[in-house]
Amino acid sequence: MRKLIPPNFQDPVGLATRLVRSRDPAALFAMLSTFLAAVAIPLDGVLAASERRLYEQASAPRMPIVIVTGAPRVGTTIVSQVLSAHLPVTFFNNLTAIFPRAPIVANRLFRRLLRHRATNYRSFYGRTHGFARQNDGLHLWDRWLGEDRYAVPAELAPPVAERMRRFFAAYETAFGKPILTKNNALATHATTVARALPTSHFVFVRRQPEYAAQSILRAREVIQGSRSVPYGVPDPRCGTVGKDAASPIEAVCAQLAYHDRRMREQQEELGPGRFWVLEYEDFCRTPERIVERVGREILGIEVDAAAVRAALPSFHSTNRVSVSAADFTEIRATLARLDVPLVADDR
Repeated sequence: MRKLIPPNFQDPVGLATRLVRSRDPAALFAMLSTFLAAVAIPLDGVLAASERRLYEQASAPRMPIVIVTGAPRVGTTIVSQVLSAHLPVTFFNNLTAIFPRAPIVANRLFRRLLRHRATNYRSFYGRTHGFARQNDGLHLWDRWLGEDRYAVPAELAPPVAERMRRFFAAYETAFGKPILTKNNALATHATTVARALPTSHFVFVRRQPEYAAQSILRAREVIQGSRSVPYGVPDPRCGTVGKDAASPIEAVCAQLAYHDRRMREQQEELGPGRFWVLEYEDFCRTPERIVERVGREILGIEVDAAAVRAALPSFHSTNRVSVSAADFTEIRATLARLDVPLVADDR
């Protein structure tokens, strides 16, 4: 039986309690989805036979694949939501999490559940509310990258890469549009997927690190129940508090330094035309620019810039101090010691 709770979650009972207390619609929907996924296991298995035939008929994707990535808590969710709302793309929705073995067939079978809703950019730590809304699709990536979502392999075996290509080709064919997806775990190993998916492009979102650090600390508390438990891909050399990191703040700052280093290395390997870096603060001020650029340079389409600007007012940056003054001072000092550039906030 497949695992309904990823192994990286250290405190599932406590997490459920915290989600209920949050009263956030997306958090509660995440719990409902987990329950429905358990109930749907037999049907998912039945539908999987038809799903496999779709993969057998596919070969490799022909359309561009846009993958939004970055360190945790840097704004990847809102970026992917904006791109999917204003560009002709398809994406993995929350229904796929209920039927991870047959996402294409399930979307066809239950298409009446996928009613179009007004654009909504709300989320709860990357989770959204409603069957038709975006999902990271980590349950799908687990097929090729393994169940440990904090340890993406540097290489994929040829048969695994082939299965990945066939899946993306089948999904593209089923929905007739380029695929846009978000996966923060790929921030440090985008090159692994780039080799398997030649039409893939990456939008790496970067946020002022001191604010990303405090947000990751909060995510550790809300999702994992403790600041000492990792949230997102850690620095493999400094990921365990009490062992190779003196404190949660040091571990989180090392995590961001690792992502920053891998960002530069991967952009050099893949080239700036295939691996973009998008500053979260720039996105908040002028979100229409990334929509226009992805449309023009990746999808090869003309975007009605005026219409996008009219529909997309600027977003309020969430860059504000939310930890104690002592913690924020320690965060900045640790980032400086690790040579992570602190970008001046000119808002």
